Amino acid sequence: MLHSKNLTFQKLIGRGRARKKFKFQSKVIVWKEGYNEGNDKGAWRFARVPEDISVKIKEMQKGRLRRGWGAVYTKAKVGKSEWVTSIFPDRHSDTYILPLKKQIHYKENLYDGIDINVSINIWF
Repeated sequence: MLHSKNLTFQKLIGRGRARKKFKFQSKVIVWKEGYNEGNDKGAWRFARVPEDISVKIKEMQKGRLRRGWGAVYTKAKVGKSEWVTSIFPDRHSDTYILPLKKQIHYKENLYDGIDINVSINIWF
């Protein structure tokens, strides 16, 4: 369930037309902007969506109303954990980045720099 809007995943994806599932491997990366070296426990963790998949998502998004920062709704899965979120275009590359919720980070034992298997189900 999406806590902030109190909508189920099924109700939320029913609003969009284009849906696509992607699977990929990525490294856990740390967004250290604003955090001191050695004190990044509160820093955000992300998985980078590969460039070839990011290109496909951008093509699917053409001609559609864009959300804030170019965000794209997604249901993500890492390990046994699933959550509803958005992927965002990375301003430093031609890829999207997937935020890894703190609960997922701890539950799935996701260490900085490790390779993880990710599944995303996107919709517009």
